[in-house]
Amino acid sequence: MVEETFTAPTPRDAFELAREKYGVFSELKLLRATQQRDEDGRLRAHIVVSVPQEDYLASIGIDEEEELVGEIHQLRDQMARMKAAIEPTPTQPEAIDEIKEMMRDKGLPASWLDALLDPLRGDSVAEDKSLLLSYVLEEMDERLRVQPENTQAHKSLMLIGPTGVGKTTTLAKLAARYTLDPVHPRSVALINLDTFRVGAYEQMEHYAATLGLTHRKVDTIEGFSVALEELAGHDVVLIDTAGISPYDIGRLVKTVEFLKSLPERDIETALVISATAKYDDIEAIYEHFSFVEINSVILTKFDETKRIGESLGFVLEKGLPVSYVSTGQEVPDDLEPADKENLMIRFVEELHV
Repeated sequence: MVEETFTAPTPRDAFELAREKYGVFSELKLLRATQQRDEDGRLRAHIVVSVPQEDYLASIGIDEEEELVGEIHQLRDQMARMKAAIEPTPTQPEAIDEIKEMMRDKGLPASWLDALLDPLRGDSVAEDKSLLLSYVLEEMDERLRVQPENTQAHKSLMLIGPTGVGKTTTLAKLAARYTLDPVHPRSVALINLDTFRVGAYEQMEHYAATLGLTHRKVDTIEGFSVALEELAGHDVVLIDTAGISPYDIGRLVKTVEFLKSLPERDIETALVISATAKYDDIEAIYEHFSFVEINSVILTKFDETKRIGESLGFVLEKGLPVSYVSTGQEVPDDLEPADKENLMIRFVEELHV
């Protein structure tokens, strides 16, 4: 299989380019979808698809003989890299490498550790493991961001994220938390944009009925705008979206359209990710949602893992604040505002496991 990128003003246009080039669109596999601004400040959508090698070669006019010549050149390049890899390299300070390995084992990304520790090579501190460990923890504590809970401000909050992270349950916990706040109880309304998952509306309708909340199911962009207008009198409007698999093209396109349809609206967006996920998976999820501004991260399934370094490393590297942490399935008890001290204590405890 060969990866190929298509670029257009919108994700849908990019998908059309892939369909025009390769015909039967269902035979292609979507790998990534991102959106960035070009040099003129215009938004450009980029999708990456996996294409059968024979189809790709045919599209650019290369026959099998030419392909064989190319493979020979690639083999030569690989041999050259292997030869370079076995050349002796200068011995590096052992303490830095041990600390980096320790922190990588606990889930922190290698790129973040390299940027933090490599500038210290040659310095006297580079030989002291205890000082290096203290330095890494201090930097984590300084750079880790949390978003304080504001119980009084009016807001619309949209939850986005992949399938299976407990997004709908988290939204129900937030609704109960805001509604039942003994100091600042707030009027809450729910909007459900998840028209894909069987039972999604019924699950949210149950929560809404239990709490006595207004609940709207929305199928179109026009209906989304109308619902927001009609619910503007509520203190909090919580919006549930469909969980996205990177290979579900239809769901991805429709969610993009909802998220980008109302740029003038002040809608806060929270990315919901599981604390049990691996760093590479979390980063892939983040890339799939790069077309929308993410204001905060909500960590779910915090009680199901003894390794939170992957999720902490992600928010550290991306500079995203954590707003809430979900610690179980009970509504609304198992949801708490993110606390930097608690997060750091939990991570330090893992260093001794």
